[in-house]
Amino acid sequence: MLTTIIKKEILENISSYKFTIVILLSTVLILTSIFIMYRDYRLRMENYGILRPESNDPTALVKPTPLSIFAKGLDENLCRSYQIRFGGQITVGSKQQSVNAIFRLFTTPDLLFIVKVIMALCAMLFAFDRISGEKEEGTLKLTLSNHLHRTSVIFGKWIGGFTSLVIPFILAVLLSTILITFSPLVQMQANQWVRLFLFILSSICYMAVFFSLGLLISALTHRASSSLVISLFVWSLLIFVLPNLGNILARQIVQIPSVQQLEVRRQHIWIKEVFDASHGRIQWNDSHPNINRENNMLMADYRSKFRHLVNISKNITRLSPAAAFAFLATDLAGTGLVEEDRVKQVVLQYKNQVFGRETDSDGNLIGEFPTFSYNRMRLEDVLNWESLGNFLILILFNILFFATAYVAFLRYDVR
Repeated sequence: MLTTIIKKEILENISSYKFTIVILLSTVLILTSIFIMYRDYRLRMENYGILRPESNDPTALVKPTPLSIFAKGLDENLCRSYQIRFGGQITVGSKQQSVNAIFRLFTTPDLLFIVKVIMALCAMLFAFDRISGEKEEGTLKLTLSNHLHRTSVIFGKWIGGFTSLVIPFILAVLLSTILITFSPLVQMQANQWVRLFLFILSSICYMAVFFSLGLLISALTHRASSSLVISLFVWSLLIFVLPNLGNILARQIVQIPSVQQLEVRRQHIWIKEVFDASHGRIQWNDSHPNINRENNMLMADYRSKFRHLVNISKNITRLSPAAAFAFLATDLAGTGLVEEDRVKQVVLQYKNQVFGRETDSDGNLIGEFPTFSYNRMRLEDVLNWESLGNFLILILFNILFFATAYVAFLRYDVR
């Protein structure tokens, strides 16, 4: 009987106008997203080729990753050029520009955004009337009058409904992935294909969370209209309110200096050392390492506070499955907070290698410099306890929502 119910759910979904609208909308959005992000990646690769440092240029520059097409995350920040100047000062290259300034006005439309917002909404729209809607139509009462066990009914509705949603999603993602791989610019390595597979797997798990949640809401209401309103409210709460509220609360708990305050402190260090050197308090040769040491201490204090802020923010925002999915997806793509922190550590190490060179009248280092190189985190390093924890959170949300929906359906009044 379970197979019969699954087939019934799939056939009903396929023949409904809701299925046609949702599938067409999601497919068009996914294909459009991949096309836009591919163009963005191509522009950033051109930017990387132009700004790539030569042997006489102490600049740290990271190459964009093709996985940023699917989950851009912080990749634009990661790929900024960092110039090493007098006293170990690190400045963003003057030639560095955002290659897609329009993304500053709107949210980056990558696959991560499509899944996190649009596909989560589609999942709830598929599930919100699975029980309450059939009760209004009277079909649920007729179904259960045939001595069907409620366990088979609820499992059949979940499997059939979610299958109707996830198969078109997988096909759209596969089609878009095949199209961009024809470009010689997109050179995916074996570990990146594995990362992409895990990203798609986590996307499916995330969509299942909202499908289970929609089924739960349907099992707690008796009218489809009420279920729809509650579903939209809960969707907006989990997607937009909780993640932003968590960030606000974290900033109230941990106070860190702003970028402007940090720059003022750097200028104060530089002015103080130059003033002491010009008045004979220290030797000019000693001012350079002093400035570098003070800058290192300043940055170490800032990075410590920033990591504390990030950890608290993550712990609070993980109350939303959207935040847990975003952290997991960007870590898998190599465009997340962990990767950004690692890049800045490597840039600081590179700075300590070259800061002691001679400078010209403008404070630029001169001479031959070692070439900056950076390799993104290995997959085995990405699959750490934090990433597995984010995936476990999605699994736990699935179990919680479906188990509650199951219990609610066992007690559901179909009359």
